[in-house]
Amino acid sequence: MGKRHKKFFLITTSAFFLFFIFIPEYMPRNEFPVFRVVIDPGHGGIKIQPRLKHGDRYDSVSGTYLDDYRPGAALTVRGNKIKEHNIAYSIGQKTLKILQYTAPGADFGKFERIAKKYGLLAKRINIISITSRPGGLSENPDTAQETGDVNGPYRIFDYPDSRGSMAYGRISKINSFKPHIVVSIHLAESAPSDYKAVNTILAPSFSHLLNGLYYLRGNKTGRSFFNNSYMKDWFVEDEARTPFSWFLSDISQYFTGYPLDENRKIIQNNFRGYRHNMIHWAYTDEPGWDKDAAVHAGYSRYSMNYKDVSPAGKFWDRERSVYESYRRDGGMEGFGGDNAYASYEIIRYILYSLKKNGRSADKLTQGKPYVSIWTLPIYLNAINAYFELGYLRRKTDRKIFLENQNEIAEGIAVGVYSLLAGIDMPKDDFTHMPKGKRIDLERYDVSSEKSYFDAVWDN
Repeated sequence: MGKRHKKFFLITTSAFFLFFIFIPEYMPRNEFPVFRVVIDPGHGGIKIQPRLKHGDRYDSVSGTYLDDYRPGAALTVRGNKIKEHNIAYSIGQKTLKILQYTAPGADFGKFERIAKKYGLLAKRINIISITSRPGGLSENPDTAQETGDVNGPYRIFDYPDSRGSMAYGRISKINSFKPHIVVSIHLAESAPSDYKAVNTILAPSFSHLLNGLYYLRGNKTGRSFFNNSYMKDWFVEDEARTPFSWFLSDISQYFTGYPLDENRKIIQNNFRGYRHNMIHWAYTDEPGWDKDAAVHAGYSRYSMNYKDVSPAGKFWDRERSVYESYRRDGGMEGFGGDNAYASYEIIRYILYSLKKNGRSADKLTQGKPYVSIWTLPIYLNAINAYFELGYLRRKTDRKIFLENQNEIAEGIAVGVYSLLAGIDMPKDDFTHMPKGKRIDLERYDVSSEKSYFDAVWDN
């Protein structure tokens, strides 16, 4: 990686999008605790060819993008094209506007008047909030080709810029802010009938994933670790294969970068990359790692074979840490750690907001999770509240997230505050009543001067 700016960096699109890197020792002293939050609206770019120029998941081992850019869900209804990235961004901006009332020096009374509809604020705090990306793009391929690398501000992973230097993707940008909470807002085109809006997106802890590796190696024979847990809701890419088959494929990919076919054979022509080395953070391997990785030597961290791969290094030490267990295991929901609690709690606040604001949301509920080796829940040190708000093909869902964005944004904003400070909730017979309990962030303290959230960035 080249030399990085430590104070801020600038993303240029049709307007300037400023993204500050806050360093705790430089932050002004405030009467109230200060927390950092990123609102992360899904997608935003466009899918155009060639992948060599416009793709995502840049792999420095092969020197190419491994994926086309994924622009998100879209559906044409009565001649109007409804796009996930536009809806997510709109809700995200409305959420930011509310959260900015909690910033140091802002008019906190405006936020307090909103929050009092839900309960009593347990504690006064300040929140500095930003968004992970600018607004979306036109989907005219001809215009996109003329304007160069249009997907730069939207890519998930780092990528080479026009000068050949590695530019930050969205994960690096988010981690550089050292946030306590990241709220990732998504929608999908459709879902199986047993997935009701709104659904969380979760990644299991290292210990759960390690059980899958032991199973592949024959060191573990029973499937109870999978069947008797929330992992049975593993994300299925193609229903021709069972959730357990996809789970094993993803286990191989997580540890080696290579997925498996339905016969548990390594798909050698589908390398998915070493994701922890595709971003800038404190857990990348040592310089020159890509030369070692290109060999894929057996019995090493870069082996392509799950039978002898040896997960070692800073990233794998991180994965084994108690802090990742806090984020991704157990917790107040009984599974999924603080990520699951944050996701479900914000969903409950969204549903409660619709009710409190007189909007009918009888068809909405908090649904079961999509579980997989998702990128953001794993590669952020922050608490990641990640959810699918609903599904474009479902008329009821579509009506709510098109017509009730203000109410959804209010629920997200109040939910974020509650996760950081707590809210004393009133008694209510509402089915999806928020708990109002704050996350125990103190247990993420690495030392008296540094938290796990700060440790993500190697300044």
